[in-house]
Amino acid sequence: MSITIRRPIVGPRRSPLKSQYILNSAASLLGVSLLIVTAVHITAKSADSISDEMSFAAALLFIGSCLTSHRAISKDDDRFEAIADKLFAAGLVVLTGGVLSFWF
Repeated sequence: MSITIRRPIVGPRRSPLKSQYILNSAASLLGVSLLIVTAVHITAKSADSISDEMSFAAALLFIGSCLTSHRAISKDDDRFEAIADKLFAAGLVVLTGGVLSFWF
């Protein structure tokens, strides 16, 4: 009696059970960025710091990341996902700077 091992069927460039798209994380951090912009304006500290401008810039980067990641999903092209990853990383750096400028 022989044992047959079944492997999941995957596409030509896909690995099994691996989610490689950054769309969910970028959308979540987009919400965080906009929440920070709103919080800075509610506390009336927008004149004292640049954190709202930096958080808004991060939000724009996260929007770009969401759009390019969606394009990667719809066109099945990994080049767009690489661009989305770079935009996401830039958004993280800018958002970190915005949060740090709010505290100091």
